[in-house]
Amino acid sequence: CLRELREETRLKVPAPVLKGSIRKQAVFDDPYRSARGRTITHAFYIELEPNASLPKVKGSDDARQACWVPLGDLKPQDMFEDHYFVIQDMLGTG
Repeated sequence: CLRELREETRLKVPAPVLKGSIRKQAVFDDPYRSARGRTITHAFYIELEPNASLPKVKGSDDARQACWVPLGDLKPQDMFEDHYFVIQDMLGTG
């Protein structure tokens, strides 16, 4: 997950910090969760230490529009398929 995170966002946070910040991981594998067919997602909840500024992200490849968004501003209609509900599940709010 850390390799993919760096590849898609160019996040410049040291690997040991990221690895130590993983709070939860889960597999989402309901056969009907995606219109694209059977899709298995391995999701990771990473919580960085709170500070005044978030590290910069620069989207690339299939995450071209990567950016930070306050959790309270997330809306299901603005997200791909079931990703809003994946986030809710990972945070324990779903």
